[in-house]
Amino acid sequence: MNRHLFATLILLFSTVKIFSQSSAIVAWDANGLEENYNNKSSYIGIYGNFLFGSTCVTAGFANNYLGNQFIDSTMSQQVSSRFASSNRIGFDLDAGISYVHKKDTLFHIPVSGYFFALKDRTHADANFPGDLFNLIFLGNAMYAGKIAHLDNLNMSSLHYQQFQFGLAKVYPIYKGSYSVGVALSVLKGQSNLAITTGNSSIGTPPTGDSLSIALSANIRQSDTTNSNYSAFNGWGLSTDFYVQFYDSTSEISFRLDVKDLGFIRWNSHSLSNNIDTSFVFSGINVANLLAPADSLGNLSFDSAYVKAYHAHQVRKAYTTFLPASLNLSYRMFIDEDRKIPFDAGISYRLAANYLPYVYGGLSYFLTKKTIVGGMISYGGYRKLGVGINFGADLGKSYLIALQTQNIESIIFPNNITGEAALLTFKKFIK
Repeated sequence: MNRHLFATLILLFSTVKIFSQSSAIVAWDANGLEENYNNKSSYIGIYGNFLFGSTCVTAGFANNYLGNQFIDSTMSQQVSSRFASSNRIGFDLDAGISYVHKKDTLFHIPVSGYFFALKDRTHADANFPGDLFNLIFLGNAMYAGKIAHLDNLNMSSLHYQQFQFGLAKVYPIYKGSYSVGVALSVLKGQSNLAITTGNSSIGTPPTGDSLSIALSANIRQSDTTNSNYSAFNGWGLSTDFYVQFYDSTSEISFRLDVKDLGFIRWNSHSLSNNIDTSFVFSGINVANLLAPADSLGNLSFDSAYVKAYHAHQVRKAYTTFLPASLNLSYRMFIDEDRKIPFDAGISYRLAANYLPYVYGGLSYFLTKKTIVGGMISYGGYRKLGVGINFGADLGKSYLIALQTQNIESIIFPNNITGEAALLTFKKFIK
């Protein structure tokens, strides 16, 4: 893991216990450690997670790209050699702060607790043709006398801020309990870009003296005049909820989480463009290399090529649906001393070029204040993943937990196509 990803990892993060699973990855919460603080009424934490996954793009390539480092042809060819008919990639980076309070009632409503959270959320994903990657990172020389097919690109990136409020209630039943929780969020849209392509291609003749381009695409983008943290380019709403059943006799629990079910409405300064055009580009003629300005000065950027792009471009509002996630999880202890919990589950994300993700793992309480574990996962944006977990009670009401889902990417970054990390930190108060 390079220094840029390590810097991301060492941010002090914290998951919200009422909604104990992260939005981007299936969070391993150090369950059991918090029992030491049942007499505490609340806690404060900062939290976040990082995830990168792909069926073909290696962790080493992604690290260099995100860190603005040099990408040589060998790294690009390592990606190209993994191409299939469908190539997926996904990225998440979340961070925020939360406050959770245990309470019997809120505004005369019987509850078991409530929480506030303020988050910064980034998500990007794509299903892309291999020829597109090759053109960008390896050039078009390999397509001399051939056609590079750019059909069926489906790409989306989303950056927004979230203010969340949630409630939870635990209902005791015979030899167990069930609990429900719901959260509502107000969203501030910062930036968005979505591109889909239809019948699109680039042809290069054997002589390499021109390009034959056919482009059919739909492009939507939020206002580009301001896309920093102060930007308010859209607004939205979302909801999370969960249902959990716990059997105290067998100490088995089942839980269903639905997260990020909502939308962002981008304002009327946003751009929408439907392109359906074809043309031949044969380069730029410079009559005098010693005085190129004489030739370039006569060029108009309002040429036929640019007009083809702007022909149907309009500014109008549009709506983006969030990549909502569904997760069904299961937990049990496989020993009588309750030292070895087993966790398993399956999750899926909507509108996110995502495949069903299954996982399972064992943990072990070394002491009442320390837990370690491991997990195996498959699916999502990547293929097989092996992760490790660690949690500790640091004393004085501080808890910390660390999870990674692709420990092998640290050892073999140019052979593994995924990496994910979650670091949690909580401070319990009276």
